[in-house]
Amino acid sequence: MNQLIKEKTYLFSKFNYFLVTILPITLLIGSLVCNITITLIAIFFIIDIFQRKNFFFLKDKNFYFLCIIYFYLILNSLLISQNPDSFIRAIGFIRFILLAYAIFYYFHIYKNVFLKYWSIIFIIVSLDIIYEFILGKNILGFSAIYPGRIASFTGDELKIGGFYHGFFLISILFFLKKDKSFYLVSSLIFLIISFLIGEKSNLIKIIISLSILSFFVLDRKAIVKFLSVLILGFLIILIINLNTKLRESPLGKLPVIFQGKYILSSIYPKLVSDNKLEQKSFKDHISSTRYYYHYITAYKITKEYIFFGVGLKNFRNVSYKEKYYDKKNINHVGGSTHPHQTHFEILSELGIIGYILLISNFIYILFKQRKNENINKYIGISFLITILLPLLPSGSFFTSYGATIFFINYSFLIYSNKISGKSQIDLKS
Repeated sequence: MNQLIKEKTYLFSKFNYFLVTILPITLLIGSLVCNITITLIAIFFIIDIFQRKNFFFLKDKNFYFLCIIYFYLILNSLLISQNPDSFIRAIGFIRFILLAYAIFYYFHIYKNVFLKYWSIIFIIVSLDIIYEFILGKNILGFSAIYPGRIASFTGDELKIGGFYHGFFLISILFFLKKDKSFYLVSSLIFLIISFLIGEKSNLIKIIISLSILSFFVLDRKAIVKFLSVLILGFLIILIINLNTKLRESPLGKLPVIFQGKYILSSIYPKLVSDNKLEQKSFKDHISSTRYYYHYITAYKITKEYIFFGVGLKNFRNVSYKEKYYDKKNINHVGGSTHPHQTHFEILSELGIIGYILLISNFIYILFKQRKNENINKYIGISFLITILLPLLPSGSFFTSYGATIFFINYSFLIYSNKISGKSQIDLKS
């Protein structure tokens, strides 16, 4: 009988091993497949730990912190949103919490082989991005509907930048474990490919997260070499672009990614026009973006519903009300499915109470890192810091796509807790 239980437990572990391995692929396929995969991972994870009688997460204070946030989402959807869709999403949010602990758990069992397979998937996506950049369509025939953007496997949804940001650190840290030279080379190659995608916000986040990670994991000599190569590359790009003779030479006719105009305009839109720098203030630049009015609308909603917000996933219903229109320019409507900025989304939908709960958890989990020597924690630290950057546009935090990528990276932060010792997580039970 005991042997039968062990065989069933082993089966659930192996099946979850497969599901976690293909998780990045399900993100590329679509929300339905991704949600089914996450739900199955959560269910099989619960069955697995029940059969092993190994409730390790009950020893983790952070788990209870996340449960408080979860119950707040449910109460918020019931009392504030009063929207069936909001309530269903709130109830289903538990799958992301379980996903984070499942990834943490199975990483111990399978000795981080997920890093290897996820890195292979990331490399395939990178090659596909290059393919689409050169030929205009990816290997499946997808192409972006907006000029200067890359669709890759996400098709019309144009979410490949979020995917790249989510798995960038995981992949280059895998190379770091092989050799520092591999880390430096892969970082530069993937950084160049992130320029090709054409998503400015994710590009900036990738650069910042890479800088943070490199600061922690590299010694001083390696950091100096890395920065030297990076700065030299940017100088060459600018020299080619700003010098007329070089720009008209064969060197200047290299793919547009190597030209300074594309690089500058990717980071700061409308800064470069017809090879001349436009004199625009930062305020003028911000107000000219399509996200400005989403931010203003979210700010107005937050002021009106300061404590509890308008309810989970309810911004899409409230933001189109006429009272939130720009009175100076009625054509600028701030309504959208979400505010396109993490802080504004949390504040407008969950209010200051929900915002304090989430930010407090982020601060708590970061604070716990000081006791942890595991190098994997720097993935979570770097990613979380870039998620919390103000003003930069972002995808919705509460969608399946955004939440999955977030909690995958969040799982690396769970290593900080005292439960990470094998004596407290009985992997052989």
